[in-house]
Amino acid sequence: MGSRIHVYPNGSLAIEAVTEKDAGDYLCVARNRIGEDLILMKVSIAMKPAKIDHKQQFKKLVPYGKDFRVDCKASGSPTPAISWGLPDGTVVNNAMLADDSGHRARRYVLFHNGTLHLSKAGVAEGGDYTCYAQNTLGRDEMKIHVTVVVAAPQIKHKHKTHVAVTAGDTAQLDCEAAGEPRAQILWMLPSSEVISSSTDRHSLHANGSLSISQAGLLDAGEYLCVARNPGGDDSKLYRLAVAAKPPVINGLHRNKTIMKVTAVRHSKKHIDCRAEGTPPPQIMWVMPDNIFLTAPYYGSRIVVHKNGTLEIRNIRPSDTGDFICVARNDGGETVLVVQLEVTEMLRRPVFKNPFNEKIIAKPGKPVTLNCSVDGNPPPDISWMLPNGTWFSSSIRTPQFVTGGSGTLTIASAQSQHAGRYRCAARNQVGYIEKLLLLEV
Repeated sequence: MGSRIHVYPNGSLAIEAVTEKDAGDYLCVARNRIGEDLILMKVSIAMKPAKIDHKQQFKKLVPYGKDFRVDCKASGSPTPAISWGLPDGTVVNNAMLADDSGHRARRYVLFHNGTLHLSKAGVAEGGDYTCYAQNTLGRDEMKIHVTVVVAAPQIKHKHKTHVAVTAGDTAQLDCEAAGEPRAQILWMLPSSEVISSSTDRHSLHANGSLSISQAGLLDAGEYLCVARNPGGDDSKLYRLAVAAKPPVINGLHRNKTIMKVTAVRHSKKHIDCRAEGTPPPQIMWVMPDNIFLTAPYYGSRIVVHKNGTLEIRNIRPSDTGDFICVARNDGGETVLVVQLEVTEMLRRPVFKNPFNEKIIAKPGKPVTLNCSVDGNPPPDISWMLPNGTWFSSSIRTPQFVTGGSGTLTIASAQSQHAGRYRCAARNQVGYIEKLLLLEV
């Protein structure tokens, strides 16, 4: 008659797993050839209100980031429906996924047996979870308090608290922290400003470290790193020292530089003294007569510009001497000594004998090629040999010697020395050449 209803040979009727639908009148009929008999029986079903089995108030500890499940088994007739109330007030019904306006989508699962499953518990999942079992006859509930266990932040390498850099360099302050959940890193600057993200000069990296680009003297001081999560705080105090950067003049990394310059009488001369350093150096020029001029200075004939450049107008022979530029800051002092020579009007090179020459030498004998030249400033003289090799002044080899007056001497003339020799003279205002033909 069905999987639940059985009729036995002795006439008994058995109904398994009765429900309220099984209540009503049951008629038993006994029949044979002689006649029949019957009996009416009324069956009523006793209902049971919902009841949670093994109900108790208890607490559950869940590590941060781990999955957890809580059970809620209930009995009753009719079979109770199970739902769960979450700590934030959300109710999860039987056999559904919680979708808390998108925030908890597919993280809560309620199974048909009443078990609630949560993946990756966060701090917000801590609180009271209430299981509700309900049928038509009543409702039962059970509360479970879930605590999500977090690890308070711990900053690593706390022993290193002093950092020293040179002005203009990048300072790196480390603040790597362990903890669950991952700690938020905050930095308090010497100005008491608190930053939690990068700024124009302060870069906050993913590992918590702080970089300060082009550190200046005003960046020195105490920096406080704070690592914070729901489990607590940890902090580390840094002391940053920024050393001044000594001045550098014209890009020359020397404490003292000496250079020679020339200027033509009645002309205007600019002498650079571009100084860099941290803090910005103060620039001062010391004149040959021991007069001190601090930049900027504006005189009728001498000007010291803001960038340190010295300008001398209407150059005089008496201006010949040493002009000293001194750049000074907290990091030290750098000096540039400029030895100025005042010359007469510049003249381009001119050969005393401007014509090409032909020289005949005897084999094995010395021979001198002459390239005398006038000019102001005195020209530099160089020679090109027949094979294309160039010799500048003051060069000496076993075969060739150049002289200060523009001569080229061959110690022992040989046939291979014959050919075309080219003499070149150069100064600031001109360049000339002359051809000499040597026959041996």
